[in-house]
Amino acid sequence: MRSLSCDVLIIGAGPAGSSAALSSAKEGLDVIIVDKKDLPSKTACAETISKGFFRYLPFKIPDRLLKHRLRGIKFYYEEFFVKRDKGIWWKSFTIDRREFDPFVLNLAIDEGATFLASTEFVDLRYSSGYIVNKVLLRDNKNNELTIYPKIFIAADGAQSSVLNAMNLSKNRAYSIGYIKSHEFHNLDLSDYEYGHVYFGEFADGAYGYIFPKSRNVANIGVASLTDKELDKRYKEFLHMINREIGNGTKKIDRSGIAPIMGLSEDIAYGNTLLVGDAANQNLKPFVEGILPGIICGSIAGQVAAQCLNDIRNIRRFYKELIKKKIGKFFKESDALSDILVNIYDKRYRSRFLIELATFSYTLEYGELQKLLRLNEEDIETLLKEKLA
Repeated sequence: MRSLSCDVLIIGAGPAGSSAALSSAKEGLDVIIVDKKDLPSKTACAETISKGFFRYLPFKIPDRLLKHRLRGIKFYYEEFFVKRDKGIWWKSFTIDRREFDPFVLNLAIDEGATFLASTEFVDLRYSSGYIVNKVLLRDNKNNELTIYPKIFIAADGAQSSVLNAMNLSKNRAYSIGYIKSHEFHNLDLSDYEYGHVYFGEFADGAYGYIFPKSRNVANIGVASLTDKELDKRYKEFLHMINREIGNGTKKIDRSGIAPIMGLSEDIAYGNTLLVGDAANQNLKPFVEGILPGIICGSIAGQVAAQCLNDIRNIRRFYKELIKKKIGKFFKESDALSDILVNIYDKRYRSRFLIELATFSYTLEYGELQKLLRLNEEDIETLLKEKLA
């Protein structure tokens, strides 16, 4: 069995993990990043990034990776319709994860990080205080490798093997959202400059969507807080938007999962930092995680450099820097997530109207709190007046 030592070991080479590798390698640390694939790319993704987060990024995204500009989002529920396209936060771009994810990884490799492709996390050993001191890996040829890191970063997604190995995963209702989706080709979209979000029984607790990548290509899917009858609900949604799909064909399956609630109690333990989906670092209600993951990954790499010889402060520094940079977004995101889960769990009669008002920011968080103190009949009446 081969063994190595390093300053920072990162499991998961998606944008969050690669961003952590990039920033720690820039600080001169000895960095190893591992992924079970040859090249990272996530399939369960609408591939849309908000322009509002560009100012917080640690690097510039090349224009060639910004495939299609969306002017805003249109929201639909029965006869109700809301359009949002004022302000930078409604502007977005679609990307191709098969190009975008390797781009971020290559930035880290160019800075000196070592990438171990087709290498899977197997297990780990940790001492008191969750200090990980030994990580067991296996490559696709069944060769075993042991790595002894000073700092350990888990960027291995919503079903984190690292969290499971450290017995830190929380089992609670609605911690995971489910996605049934495909990339469609050969479309002829009538309105391809906007994203389209739909509410109803077919996506109870979440939404159906069309996010165009061009006039002829779009990611189309249903997100839900339950996987019950998800295939059936997806078919219902496709039937509902049949005029938009026309003779379009499914090319890439983009089904999967996404974190909704925190997967563990914290985002840092001992010498271990969680980033990306493993840390629930996405923003609700849209579960937008690519750019927030990059931002938090970069912070994780910086903190690794700061605390390489001072592990006692790693958790505090990590959380403080995230709070300072984009903490206000996560605070609002968690509050909205709680509301959406609550109205779904209690099966509010007017929940689809509430979802429409929440996703479209027709009502702010404070207004939603006041609204939910009313009885069902008054909630429905007030929302219909607001959305008319």
